[in-house]
Amino acid sequence: MPSTISDLSFPAEGVFEVHVHLGGAVPIHRLYESAVDRGIRLPVQTYDEFADLLHRRSDNSGSLEKYLEIYEVAERIQSGPQALRESVLIALNGAARTGGSSRVAAEGEALVPLPQRLPLTGIELRLNPLKRNGGGIWDLDRVMLAACSGVEELQTAYKGRVQAGLIVCLGRDLPDEQNEILARKTALWASKGLPVVGVDLAGPESANPLSDPASLRRMAEFFETASVGRTVHCGETRSINLETFLATVRELRPHRIGHPLAAARALWEDGDDRGLRMLAERGIVAELCVVSNLLTRAVENVEQYGRLLKTLDDYQIEYCFSTDAPALQKSTLASELELLLSRGAATLDQLERSLISAARCTFLPRKGAPRRRSSDQSVVSMS
Repeated sequence: MPSTISDLSFPAEGVFEVHVHLGGAVPIHRLYESAVDRGIRLPVQTYDEFADLLHRRSDNSGSLEKYLEIYEVAERIQSGPQALRESVLIALNGAARTGGSSRVAAEGEALVPLPQRLPLTGIELRLNPLKRNGGGIWDLDRVMLAACSGVEELQTAYKGRVQAGLIVCLGRDLPDEQNEILARKTALWASKGLPVVGVDLAGPESANPLSDPASLRRMAEFFETASVGRTVHCGETRSINLETFLATVRELRPHRIGHPLAAARALWEDGDDRGLRMLAERGIVAELCVVSNLLTRAVENVEQYGRLLKTLDDYQIEYCFSTDAPALQKSTLASELELLLSRGAATLDQLERSLISAARCTFLPRKGAPRRRSSDQSVVSMS
């Protein structure tokens, strides 16, 4: 009888999702309702057109750039303190409430499972606050304070059974000046005890692969300024070759890397394992997101996913799984793990080890431990 996720054993700490983007974590119908309520102009006329536009699937993705092109719509709807707080609450509450559900409604809303199969206890939600402040209409500190308020509300409501934290995304598609602002603000927010636990670099890799050494050095300065846990999207597409991948890892010194396919491709295609050896030697955890990796063609098919996991295992590289954009993909962590199991791309042992790695590598503070704090107390003006 084939294994299912019901057969999984869980680490004592529970299940952690460490790679979820706010723009893809609010159900489509909730985004539409918010847009209607706030009078936001949409690029389509009807709800059905809106739902079709935002739903990420194989016929409207196929590359990272196409996959990301509708995020601006979600970010605009989530802009402003009130909308952002509501979005954070919806995303976190939905994940915590539905736990291990593998069933998703047509609108992208995960259905409540009976019984729960994945004891979700920690969620790291990432966002770019500068893409939620209306181009400067709303004060950046007030916007982020609202997002943090949503996190605190969720943790209060669940009486400590669920932890949550925010990762601030710097943007490959943003100018240095704005990324520097985000880095300084991240350090400030973390130093004040807000639930800001990490910094990331996200966005289309083609916009700025960091192949220019000067650009990479500036980004490294921003990561150093942020003074929190470090993760980075790097190597998801062929816009980043192995040399740029290696240089990025050396300069940014991440604890985790999202979708580090450049390292695996270099071995498969050229017999060059320097990227894999670097990940192993530095103890960097690979953040894998099954459905989004397939939609962007970072991984060609489920069978190649099995090859990826075997490659990572061969080099003793830890990895963990997350949903990336569950509402827009109409997936859940449970359904994505079930996909790997049902197609023979992963074993129970691999999935159980991935859960242990997620619990170990999370940036969320251990219970009873103080939050990471930054020595940078400066406030950056937006003027």
